[in-house]
Amino acid sequence: MKNLDWQRLHILSVALESRSLSEAARRLGLSQPTVSRQIRALEQDLDEALIDVTPDGSHPTAAALRLAPALSDMMRAADSIGSLPVTPPDTPLVRITCGPWTAALLSRNLHELLGEPADTEIEIVSSITFADLLRRQADIAIRNQRPTDGRLVVKRLPDYACAVYGASRLVSVRAEAFDDRRFSEFEWAALVEELDHFPTARWLSKRLKKAPVARFSTSINLLDAVRGGNVLAVLPCFAGDTENGIERVSETFVPDYDGHWIVLGNDIRRRPHVRRTADRINAFLHANVTLLMPAAGEGGTHRSQ
Repeated sequence: MKNLDWQRLHILSVALESRSLSEAARRLGLSQPTVSRQIRALEQDLDEALIDVTPDGSHPTAAALRLAPALSDMMRAADSIGSLPVTPPDTPLVRITCGPWTAALLSRNLHELLGEPADTEIEIVSSITFADLLRRQADIAIRNQRPTDGRLVVKRLPDYACAVYGASRLVSVRAEAFDDRRFSEFEWAALVEELDHFPTARWLSKRLKKAPVARFSTSINLLDAVRGGNVLAVLPCFAGDTENGIERVSETFVPDYDGHWIVLGNDIRRRPHVRRTADRINAFLHANVTLLMPAAGEGGTHRSQ
């Protein structure tokens, strides 16, 4: 039997409870296309149709209804496990879920989260899926989409800028890298098509004049592709500007997204170690706004366009 993806099962469970893919997406803090893609992937894993989409809405299939009781049992078990004390009280565990870029940024600055001396154990999970904080799938979530569930505690974080980057040895000898010719005269790396709804992917698709030569399912792999020296890619400035051997070749831009948010469960007052960690993340990002939003002349070498 295949090892099924727990997150996909969770998405299906919420979709069955909600009786609507759009409502499930709202509860999960995901886009509806993402919910649909995850359910389709689960259908492939199970070799069963689970949701029928018709002009009058989405409906569970007989196979999905047969799974529903087991899914309910699974979610109750997860709730039970989430309430168990599994970490010694003197080193409480805080589980953080965020996208790959934010995970990399926090990992490189782990000391900012741990305290001095360390008073918390940190677990960072890189995922594009919004964890269900009310079911204790995580303690803190950082996302580019504000959840609408009023039971969650939500705080706005500083925005971050992105730009186009290339290896210095590639762009230093080609002036066209520094103007709009880059979109037609260079090879590009991009995200896989199923992530075309990402803000940076939308920005690039409006400008690119040719198909990318490489695509990745994880955005942080774009940095590895740029390091390789053959392609351009869109990267957050906090990742690209701190990397040796690559260069920012475009103006910075803020992705067209729903803001940058830190999200916590509504029981935060009973968990001071989680609030403490969230406050540290918030303080770190606000103290490094120039890293997230650099001035136009900062970063790599820049040439007039």
